[in-house]
Amino acid sequence: MGNMTNLDKNNKKIVRQRYFVAKELQITIALLVMLALLGGMFLQSISKGLNTYFRFESSFLGIFLSVGYIVIIVFLAIFFSYRLIGPFKRLEYEMKMIAKGELHKRLSIRTRDDLHVRNFTEYLNEFIGSFEDMSKEYNKLHATIDNELEELAKMIESGEHNPEDIKNKIIALQKHIHEFREKW
Repeated sequence: MGNMTNLDKNNKKIVRQRYFVAKELQITIALLVMLALLGGMFLQSISKGLNTYFRFESSFLGIFLSVGYIVIIVFLAIFFSYRLIGPFKRLEYEMKMIAKGELHKRLSIRTRDDLHVRNFTEYLNEFIGSFEDMSKEYNKLHATIDNELEELAKMIESGEHNPEDIKNKIIALQKHIHEFREKW
């Protein structure tokens, strides 16, 4: 029975994490929806005024409302994509450059980027820096192993090898590998 409660807690935690959205993003989306609704209400008011004072036909008002809604939606879509989607497209481009091996590059942050985009970028830059450090350490380890194995091969090939020396070199290599694994 105790197992089921732990399982239920884990499931609830997963559900909470899956549907977690930052409050600032929620506020931005709520503002966009409110702007769309206010724009629609404004169009309805203008439509009613045109009908009352100028006696426009309902077909003209339908076209007016449709065009007005399209303009509002296009404006909000452009604003939303510029503020939220645009930075991620820039980050995508920069990540492609890093993925191609340019580990010295870092992701750029604009002052007008959303707070979450800036935080995300900072964390990614920290990760890239750690990955670059790990890559350098790996390259050093690889060079050390390569050199030591080459020396071992020469010792064995020459026939003048001392089993104790070979054993010590192998132990030293194992130590280097273990240190690398522990560090990363």
